[in-house]
Amino acid sequence: MNAYHHEKKEGNYEAIKKKYQDPGTQYCFEVLDGKYKASTMLKLAAFRQLQDLRRITEDDSFNYVYDLDHVRIILNFSKIVPDVDTGKPVPLMLWQKAILSIMFGWRDSLDNKRYDRVIVSVARTNGKTYLSAIILTYSFIIESAGKSNQDMAYIAPVTSQSKKGFSYLKTTMDHFAEIPAFKKLFDQMDTHVQNDQIISKNPQNVILRLSHESGRFDSRHFVMAVLDESGSDGAKGSPAAIAQIARNVGQVSSGMMQTGGSMFQISTAYPDPNSYFYKDERMLERVMRDDTSRDLDNYLCLVWEQDSVKETEQPETWEKSNPLITLSEKKKEQMIRSLINERNTHMAAGNIQEFQNKNMNIWLKTKANTYLTLADIEKSVVQEPPIDIDGREVTIGFDKSMYADDTSVSFIFPYSNGTEHKWFILQHSFIPLAFAQGSISLKEKQDGINYREAANLGFADITKDAYGFIDDGAVFSWITNFVQEHQLEVKAFCFDAWHADEAVTMWIDQKTDWLTIPVRQGSLSLNKPTLAFRQAISSEQIRWLDDPLIRYSFNNAVLVTDNNGVKVDKNNANAKIDIVDATIDAFFRAQYDFDDVNLDKEQKDPFANMTPKQRKEYWNNFSF
Repeated sequence: MNAYHHEKKEGNYEAIKKKYQDPGTQYCFEVLDGKYKASTMLKLAAFRQLQDLRRITEDDSFNYVYDLDHVRIILNFSKIVPDVDTGKPVPLMLWQKAILSIMFGWRDSLDNKRYDRVIVSVARTNGKTYLSAIILTYSFIIESAGKSNQDMAYIAPVTSQSKKGFSYLKTTMDHFAEIPAFKKLFDQMDTHVQNDQIISKNPQNVILRLSHESGRFDSRHFVMAVLDESGSDGAKGSPAAIAQIARNVGQVSSGMMQTGGSMFQISTAYPDPNSYFYKDERMLERVMRDDTSRDLDNYLCLVWEQDSVKETEQPETWEKSNPLITLSEKKKEQMIRSLINERNTHMAAGNIQEFQNKNMNIWLKTKANTYLTLADIEKSVVQEPPIDIDGREVTIGFDKSMYADDTSVSFIFPYSNGTEHKWFILQHSFIPLAFAQGSISLKEKQDGINYREAANLGFADITKDAYGFIDDGAVFSWITNFVQEHQLEVKAFCFDAWHADEAVTMWIDQKTDWLTIPVRQGSLSLNKPTLAFRQAISSEQIRWLDDPLIRYSFNNAVLVTDNNGVKVDKNNANAKIDIVDATIDAFFRAQYDFDDVNLDKEQKDPFANMTPKQRKEYWNNFSF
């Protein structure tokens, strides 16, 4: 990272390197100095750690300290936690010590842990269960000592997973009980290890086994919760399961506000990027890239992942997602050999995505009929508009709400970047509540998306209609006001004629002079714009803002094929792709923005393809 090397060259890290020689800080220096092959996400976290250590003395508004006493306590405790396979403690690697050091070392002015939310993501079979056991037993035995009514939890996506993970914790506690000092302590605490809880009656503290499947979070106030496989898409990979996990995480977090507790969320990548875990990773990435920002100072994010699917063919980079490789040369040789065999097996079976997903810890949309790859969706995101839209030409796509669907309008602005032709896309959605009992909370749970966040960002309006329906008049007034405010030249208004013909006739044809183009929704009409848009995405010609509704909608889109070609659809009835439909409708016309093509050559109106400004200029310059 250029920023790190610049600061290092200026000598800005010499004091903290001398003062903080703990494993967490040491690991961050070694990652940034290139001793380990590390992902961009991990480098960002390492840079954040070093910059925050500087802020302790350089920034009076920074209200945290890095307490080496707390670091020593958690690391000394970890040395006596027995491994379930051997019954004896296993020395932690530097990267594992770094997680514990950073998680427990940072404190606020009241000596509470700075990080009340922690994300750790690493490929499978890298010892994450051992870390979870250390964290929960430390909270139960050390942090809760002398306190009562301390609730802790091990939480997995489904009951079967929670039983398996909790059995590891039970075995760990059983091994502890064989150590004389801990046996005496457990007797004094009247500690009992049971199938669904570990409880001490003196004082009254408990570690519960829970699952997102069963719930029971709204009445709990945890001081520590370990959420295993938090990125899961559920037993059946359904949007409802993803939404349920996100909802439960919110309940756990809100319950902790009264206890000053913390969540340790650990997971590998999963196929569905609509997971809250993936969204939080991307949110933390944006925060860490902006070092001057103090947003989310309470959220720690440590991710071991490959930076690209291209690294599938580069075993020398696999320690990025599999840090256990660096344990020893023998371990490295063994793991690389096993991973190569695993890769080759998946490649031969035609499902290499599964290897990339779980063994390289890369989030992918792995369905065979996926419309856009996750990487393509992400690389199209820009933090600021690439152009000033005022006074520009635009093609508008419109998808009208049916029943519980959203109404979406997509604006496609063509622009040239030197010799490259590109499109900038803005969307705005209107959210009905009629089939969610008038409740935005229920609507968010049904669809698995935070509409209120999107509305706060300016990407959506939530209906204020007393019955929860979308008012067509309000929608078209919003569209025409937007066009007028930005003095846009509308090249065409493209819409699904089956659903919106009457509304368009009433509001657009009668009140504007825009060219309206009904777009049939069959594959015969949609095949070309659907494929052209995907090609434009792959060619990095599409740009859109960091809009959660765009991410969600395009993540849900799949391709369906018939004899006439392809079109976009969705696999699940609850999934929303209204923005995709509006955008493809607009691209029906916008795909020709840079071509000398007349789409309306059969029309008798010679001005059919002209904007109002072009028509005015024509008549101003007309002569007999």
